[in-house]
Amino acid sequence: MDPSAVQEVKKPDQDLSASNTEESDEEKKLNATCVSALDMILESLSKIRFFLNAYWLDYVNHSAPPKEILRTFLLNNLSLTHPLEANHLLKLFLNILELLPRCYSHFEVDEVAKTICFRCKMNMAYSSQRSYGIIVNADSLRVYNSVFVIRAFETTLKIIRLNVKMLCDKEGCGKRNYVQRVINNLPTVFTIALQWENNETSCDIFSTVAALETEICISAICRYEGDSLYTKYRLVSMACSHGDQYNCIAYENSRWVRYFGSEKEVN
Repeated sequence: MDPSAVQEVKKPDQDLSASNTEESDEEKKLNATCVSALDMILESLSKIRFFLNAYWLDYVNHSAPPKEILRTFLLNNLSLTHPLEANHLLKLFLNILELLPRCYSHFEVDEVAKTICFRCKMNMAYSSQRSYGIIVNADSLRVYNSVFVIRAFETTLKIIRLNVKMLCDKEGCGKRNYVQRVINNLPTVFTIALQWENNETSCDIFSTVAALETEICISAICRYEGDSLYTKYRLVSMACSHGDQYNCIAYENSRWVRYFGSEKEVN
C-alpha cells in the first residue's frame, strides 16, 4: 500500500503514541468479534509473500511494526461496531482490499463465461465477471465430493461451477445452458471462500475440511487461455471462525500453525 494513498483516506496522527491511545479508546467501542476477524485476516495476509513485498517493506524504517501501522489504519477506516454476521468474513476481507489500492488488483479474477447453446447452437460469450476468487457452498462441496469417484478438490470445484446455468441471450431462445469459465490472466493470489449454513455438525465440518487440498491447479477449475506455465497455487493461510472469535491457520516451516489472538499453537 502506498503511504500517500493511506493519507488521502485519513491522515495518520503524527504523534504515534497519541494515535495508539486514541485507538485504544476507540477499540472499546468496536465489536470484539469484528476486531478478532480483522486481526486474523491480517495474520493470514502476512503469510503471503506478495503481500509482504507490497506493503510490509514500505514501512521497515518506521518505529512501529508494519502490521500495527496497517491495523491502526484499518481500525480507523472500517465499520467494525456491529457484530459480524454469518459468512461475512469474506465481506470484511473485501472491504480491507478496497482500502489497499496497491494490493487488490493482485487478488482479482477476471472470468468470461462461454458456451454453445444446446437449442439454437449459437456461440455465446457473456460479459466478463470480476471477483476476488470464488465462493463455494460447504454443503455442495460435501455432496459433490461424496458422489463422484474422482475426489480431487479442484475437480469438485469445477463440477460445482459447471452446474450453474445461464440463459441464451439470443432473442426468442432463452435456453438455460451449462457454461465454461475462461480466464486469460492469473491472479497473484487465488482466494476460496467457504460458505456455511450455521447448522453443520462436527461430522459435516470434518467432511468439508477433508475435501480441501493444499495445492490446486487453477486450469483444472476453469479454462486458462494465457501463456503462463505456472498455474498451480499452494495453500498458505486461512482465516476461520472459532466460537465467537476468529483464528488463522498458516503453513510455516513445513508444519501447520494456528494463531488465536496473541497465542500460537504448532500442530
